[in-house]
Amino acid sequence: MKLLIPLNFPAAILCTAMAFFATLSVGCSQAPPVGTVEGTVTLNGKPYDDAAVMFLDATTGQAAGTDIEDGGQFRLKESIPTGTYSVYLAPRTVPMEEGSPEAVKIDKSVPEKYWNEATTDVQAVVNEGENSVTIELMQS
Repeated sequence: MKLLIPLNFPAAILCTAMAFFATLSVGCSQAPPVGTVEGTVTLNGKPYDDAAVMFLDATTGQAAGTDIEDGGQFRLKESIPTGTYSVYLAPRTVPMEEGSPEAVKIDKSVPEKYWNEATTDVQAVVNEGENSVTIELMQS
């Protein structure tokens, strides 16, 4: 029994390979535009720094956060995709030490609505490039 290989066999392999790689390249897309975010958090017009500030885009699930530094200053460590983010507070990061864990603290002087992504009314728009935002929290 003889195995017959057509003379155009290398061309068939080449066409198949080209179709395969063309299909792969169609599935690739560019990364979304991103922006860096830094700014200040205030409570009743005064710098506030007893928490972490969190950003959440409810449409994509993208989130980022960082501890607020002295003077209410913050800077997200990584760039985040552009979009509209709900901004809320979270307890500051507590370093783990040997022994029993330390309980997290929530500052009761800040209205409860600012401690939850579902109830906060603060939003920030992140555009491509550098973004400087002021997060203004108000007591009732």
